[in-house]
Amino acid sequence: MTGLMAQASTAAAPTGLPGDQVAAFVFLGITLIIVAARLCGAAAVKLGQPRVVGEIVAGVLLGPSLLGPSLLVWNNAPAALACERALAPTGGVASISSCLFPPQARPVLGVIGQLALVLFMFLVGLQLDLGQLKGRVTGVVSVAVGVVVVPLAAAFTLTPLLYDAPFVANFGTDAAPSRLAFTLMIGAMLSVTAFPVAARILQEKGLDRTDMGAVGIAASGLVTLFMFLAVGVARGVAADAAASDQLRRFVGAALFLAVMFVAVKPLLARLVDAVGGTTKLTGTVFASCVAVAMGSAYAADRIGINVIVGGFVAGVVMPQRARLEPQLAARLQELTVTILLPVFLAFSGLQTDFTKLGADVLVGLAAFIVVGVVSKWGAGALFARLGGLSWAEGNIIGVLMNCRGLLVLVVALIALNQGVISAPMQVGAVLMALITTAMTGPLIDRFTERATEAPAAAPA
Repeated sequence: MTGLMAQASTAAAPTGLPGDQVAAFVFLGITLIIVAARLCGAAAVKLGQPRVVGEIVAGVLLGPSLLGPSLLVWNNAPAALACERALAPTGGVASISSCLFPPQARPVLGVIGQLALVLFMFLVGLQLDLGQLKGRVTGVVSVAVGVVVVPLAAAFTLTPLLYDAPFVANFGTDAAPSRLAFTLMIGAMLSVTAFPVAARILQEKGLDRTDMGAVGIAASGLVTLFMFLAVGVARGVAADAAASDQLRRFVGAALFLAVMFVAVKPLLARLVDAVGGTTKLTGTVFASCVAVAMGSAYAADRIGINVIVGGFVAGVVMPQRARLEPQLAARLQELTVTILLPVFLAFSGLQTDFTKLGADVLVGLAAFIVVGVVSKWGAGALFARLGGLSWAEGNIIGVLMNCRGLLVLVVALIALNQGVISAPMQVGAVLMALITTAMTGPLIDRFTERATEAPAAAPA
């Protein structure tokens, strides 16, 4: 395996690190991420925030915002870090962040983070009690549609302010994106709900198995599907893709869901029955579950709706979930949530540099964040009420839908790589992620007591 990694590294970057050193830096990176995530997570808990907020901050602190060359050039890095050789292919400047997390190791950390995300969302889907959604389908669909449509519409009110040089990639040149492509991508960023982070916050608050929590998780799942479809449309507009390509993505999403529920689910039920997995999680059933999650993630990614949706749907279609879930959780939970998930949270922080922010972007970014919070929270509360929940429950749903986590960074990185938004606009997405995620825990605590005291609304 090391030989293959060395060959790949040599082919991609002859003057960079050899494969065995890349592997070593991946292990070092995971070590640093785990330590930083545990320390920052503990600090967040003491401050009354969910642990995941601290883990997000840990990723930012390990990146160039604090440890990058803008604040500290590391001219005398230890020889063991091979910093000069690692940065030679990219021409990067030596800093603590770039030397501890060399360019060749970061893609591997990104893949590990994606693996963690798929497994975590698989567990979230596995733990979703569909029975709790009986009579709540109207509420789920109402919330999901509302919190995507309203922010997308709000993006058009922001375009006159943001469609300018500080925020648009290559503004004023032939390579600049169209006004519509930019607006749709901003709308996709505004419509994000941090499905993984929101689900984890509900777990930490003990609300994930309540009726309201089930509605929130199910709505978050639908929002994620809709949002990535919107991202796909925005990418298509930016790349001048044919209308048939856009239609293919929507048809693919529908076929994917149909295959998973109509074909894969009964096949899994037969497998579980055949190997006696209804009472005990055998090695065959465990391997099959993980394989389905990985295959589902691959299919979702190829369709264009992201691995997150694939992992979640794989968990939902699992048979005998009431019996398998505790055993699967026992095997996957600690490794996924405690060790691997912080790698995902840290990876985006390594791509973010707050030192790129200037005074000329502050007004625009402030408007971006305010419009995002108002449109998302307000739409969530209103459409939850229209869907049959009480206003108190609607407030909680609105707060939950407003939580952006790092999914907004996933969208922002797509927009940045597609040449739609600028680097300062991408940093604005990080600010939105931190602000809205930090808001979520305290506001849920505040409104939960009101929701439990208020009389329950009749299911729709």
